[in-house]
Amino acid sequence: MARIELPQRGLHLEYERHGDPANRPIMMVMGLGMQLVAWPVGLVDGLLARGHQVIVFDNRDIGLSGSGQLQPTQSMGRSMLRYLLHRPVRAAYTLDDMAADTIALADALELERFDLVGVSLGGMVAQKIAFRAPQRVRSLVSIMSNAGPRTAPWAKLSVLPKFLARPKKSASVESQIEHFAGLFEVIGCLTDEDEKRAMRERLRGALARSYQPAGTARQLLAVLSDPDRSAEVAQIRCPTTLIHGELDPLVQIAAMDHLAKLIPHASTHRIAKLGHYMPGWVVPVLIERIDAHLQSS
Repeated sequence: MARIELPQRGLHLEYERHGDPANRPIMMVMGLGMQLVAWPVGLVDGLLARGHQVIVFDNRDIGLSGSGQLQPTQSMGRSMLRYLLHRPVRAAYTLDDMAADTIALADALELERFDLVGVSLGGMVAQKIAFRAPQRVRSLVSIMSNAGPRTAPWAKLSVLPKFLARPKKSASVESQIEHFAGLFEVIGCLTDEDEKRAMRERLRGALARSYQPAGTARQLLAVLSDPDRSAEVAQIRCPTTLIHGELDPLVQIAAMDHLAKLIPHASTHRIAKLGHYMPGWVVPVLIERIDAHLQSS
């Protein structure tokens, strides 16, 4: 792990660079409130074995990365109300800021061009980069993401209470683990007991590394403040692959269908029995899909 200062962005990012620097680089952008350690080790190792270079990092305001300058915001409740009333939501920073952070990291690592793989919120950020810096992006893989929260059905009502709730930062580690385990079991449609145990161990390691609930809330405000990116996404021209789980209750698969209409040259892959999570069984599937995409592009 390494920290890199990005003075032009007013923050630092924590990152890991895996593989031969001479190999084709993949910038991996993680989702809402998730740290770089959320990328399955098997996925990173599998891409390395296929001859790729992999860069993972903590997005701003999460993990060991800095938050940058924070603009004033309103409470989450008030912000949600404004969103529901189709009124502007004030965010501490924007998805564009997060995209600029990623480009600045690529600059600091001297990556002239790179492939992008983004999951959930990370897919939104990756779409922003592909739109705003097309000369830098060789290709895009967007996983379980959307073109804005208003471009797809709301999350299923059964998952919203768990998704919006957050344990206090002062809560015990075991309470935090149980809260997030319950969330991931619901949004990830997890039923296998071995998978649940593995997920809890990953959570324990992540929470020991860092826990930034305020950063997660600010990232969510960034999403709500940018509710429809359809016009931008429709201008993406790089080779694109869209991947989504058919059971995803948080970002429902209709979101991918909308993205596919906006990016008609994109290839789409629906994965049966997959929710909004990357369990062990899906890792070989993702390696195959991502590697095939990179080979074809």
